[in-house]
Amino acid sequence: MVELSLAGGKLVTPRGIIDGALGVNNGRIGSIRGRPPRGAKSIHLHGAYLVPGFIDLHVWGEPQRLSRDLARSGTTAFLRTIGPEAAKRLADRLIAQTELRAFEGAQCLGAHLEGPFVNPDRAGALPKRWMRPPRGAELRALGSTHAIRLMTIAPELPGAMAAIRWCRRRGIVASLGHSAATTEQAERAVNAGASAATHVFNGMPAFHHRRPSLLDAALTDNRLTAMVILDGVHVSPSAFRLLVRAKGVDRVALVTDSIRYQGWNVVKRRGAYFLKTGTLAGSALTMMRAVQHAVAWGGVSLLDAVRMASEVPARLLGDRGRGVIAVGKRADLVAFDKHFRVLLTVVGGQIIHQR
Repeated sequence: MVELSLAGGKLVTPRGIIDGALGVNNGRIGSIRGRPPRGAKSIHLHGAYLVPGFIDLHVWGEPQRLSRDLARSGTTAFLRTIGPEAAKRLADRLIAQTELRAFEGAQCLGAHLEGPFVNPDRAGALPKRWMRPPRGAELRALGSTHAIRLMTIAPELPGAMAAIRWCRRRGIVASLGHSAATTEQAERAVNAGASAATHVFNGMPAFHHRRPSLLDAALTDNRLTAMVILDGVHVSPSAFRLLVRAKGVDRVALVTDSIRYQGWNVVKRRGAYFLKTGTLAGSALTMMRAVQHAVAWGGVSLLDAVRMASEVPARLLGDRGRGVIAVGKRADLVAFDKHFRVLLTVVGGQIIHQR
């Protein structure tokens, strides 16, 4: 029996954008048809777009607050980012995360460790004092928490290749970033199992036609999915268009790297956050705004922009239950109007936000 019907919308599906009614049953998409079934609670979307919920792989803040607030801007699942810390404190933080109860909002899928195994020469706003090469004992301690889903690693560090292979064996996404790696070092990392690049263009050497670096690998190696912060500050519109042309939409994931919930001592300028020293620290972006920018700046279709915010992140995580509108998939859904205003957010079949 259909418990909820979302009718009168434009459904953004793998087959294209179609008119129809979507039925939700037991937390999953139960039907897609022309008209809503009788007897179900029905919400008319009045021509709004209905898309799979956005998955943010890179956002800072406490999971409880993120869960509540991110749903208002279309995010239905996220990885909570944790930066470099002392070894015991980092392990304790991960253990505490596994003990958190489920939230009535966007679902926290685990942690993204943006350090400590990164290069202090490419630290950006991250604290250099806690950056260190990966070692087996610490990896085993971190892995015992079962909280890590994605780990940013600088492949030029001693022990990095072993750490990447360790991630691969445990189903953790190894992402290359905060790194001064050469193309050769990056290629070795990909051969070892790395499958992503963290906030491409940022935290890595700029493109140079005679000094190939991690950026060259991120742009040209189809085994890497490039995560990109599309706020107009971290990456220019033209750089994003270059990225899409080089990679194709199937290998680009929109992320926010938002620190608006982190509480750092930063200054907001031009829609991003900076340290008082002038170092770029993070964004104020939402996933809904990133999708809007992809359409406006990148010349991509709405269908492809949505894929970069939902299907691509889900596939990178190996999550086959999310990321697309299809019968049997988890009912994580977002409805928004032609002005990219979120009207409705559904997580696991439950209405979490309604405008």
